[in-house]
Amino acid sequence: MKPEKVDKKELHKLFLSGKPIKEIALQLGSTSGSIRTMIYHERLRNPLDWPQRVSYSGKPDMDLLMMHGYECGECAVMFTVEDDMDVDHSITICPICQSEDVKDRGYGKFVATSDVMKRDA
Repeated sequence: MKPEKVDKKELHKLFLSGKPIKEIALQLGSTSGSIRTMIYHERLRNPLDWPQRVSYSGKPDMDLLMMHGYECGECAVMFTVEDDMDVDHSITICPICQSEDVKDRGYGKFVATSDVMKRDA
């Protein structure tokens, strides 16, 4: 019997929810290896829609910031805005050209990748 195709929308939803790959595979009736391969290929096509997952061994030095990613339709700059209750994302504009033509490109955790982000207290 040939296995059924994996629903990519459901895969994307489960992936973004943070479920472990093993649980996603079990829920979608596939194998962990197949799910990893599908995520890899989808990430190549749409890297902003399939963010890298970050594992921490212990508590990070800095609190994680949740960010919204945007792309300007005028000047093509990509930028992020912190997810804060006081920020109205419906009026987000490009910080470079001030265009209102911005496209939502995802939501996720901001992770510092160098010591540049660390500040002495």
